[in-house]
Order: sequence, then C-alpha cells, then structure tokens
Amino acid sequence: MRSAIEILNAIEARAQRAIVQELRLMKKEVLQLRPSLSPQDQDHADALLLKLGRLESDQVIRTANAGVLEQGFQAVAQAA
Repeated sequence: MRSAIEILNAIEARAQRAIVQELRLMKKEVLQLRPSLSPQDQDHADALLLKLGRLESDQVIRTANAGVLEQGFQAVAQAA
C-alpha cells in the first residue's frame, strides 16, 4: 500500500495537466484522505487543496475570457 505522501504527490503531479472536472475529483479525494493523515501530512494536503483550487480557477477564468474574446470576434465579423 502506498503512503499518504506518495498519494498526495501523485495527485499533485497529475494536477498540472488535469481539466477542471478532474481537479474537482482530486479535491474530493484529498478531502476524504485528509482526516486519516498526521498533522504534518494534513498541512501538505491543505497546501495541495489550495493549489488544486488555484489551478481550477485559472482554467475557469481562461475559459471565460476565451468566450468573451470569441463574442467580440463574432460582433466584429457581423459588423463587417
């Protein structure tokens, strides 16, 4: 069986290339694992939760900005 640190490190490695839905599942996995961790490992889990949240919000903001940009292009194309 893998240690908690190995599991947290594996989640962190996968998070870099994960989509929003995967990031949300990873957050749930960390939250489920957290109560069984030592205080030091709980700190690691808390930091990972912050990182997952930041990665998730970065993707949501990028997607929203892309939608606004696309609407702007469509308006320009219709005006032309």
